[in-house]
Amino acid sequence: MKKIALYKSPLKSLRLFLLSSIFVIPSIWFITSENETDKIFWFTLCFFGIGFVLSLFNILDRRTQIIITKIGIWDRSLRQETIKWEYIEDANHIEIYRQVFVTLKTNEKFVLKKKLYKWAEYLNKSVGGEKVNLNVSYIKIDMEKFITFINIMKSENIEDREKVIEMYENRIK
Repeated sequence: MKKIALYKSPLKSLRLFLLSSIFVIPSIWFITSENETDKIFWFTLCFFGIGFVLSLFNILDRRTQIIITKIGIWDRSLRQETIKWEYIEDANHIEIYRQVFVTLKTNEKFVLKKKLYKWAEYLNKSVGGEKVNLNVSYIKIDMEKFITFINIMKSENIEDREKVIEMYENRIK
């Protein structure tokens, strides 16, 4: 069975790594020096150290993030079974503070495995999200072609979906 596997791009995480390094390395140097250190260096180390560790994890993480098959879309971050093409009505993208999401509008047959809190549903609606939002911020894809691909796949017959996957396999990456 043909499939498209999408991975995190290490280059997109490199920016966060370099930005965090600008603050983490001098903070470590000031803390380890024999001079009396201020508490601000400890705060800076802890705050930007989280970004440093997360970016390092994202750079080294080579697991598949999204798998697209003729059956549907699977996203690691959703902790959900494969979202079948029959459930998807429309796909769009939104950007929230430089985080890019693909929003999948699903029909009433689709049930989330984990129910959202009321405040999370309200927040989703207020920013333009849907029940299903795929975080593609760290994945290197051509967004317009990816959205077009999803909208074509949802309307194709199951027999023709492998041909569409072959056609778009190298275009969306």
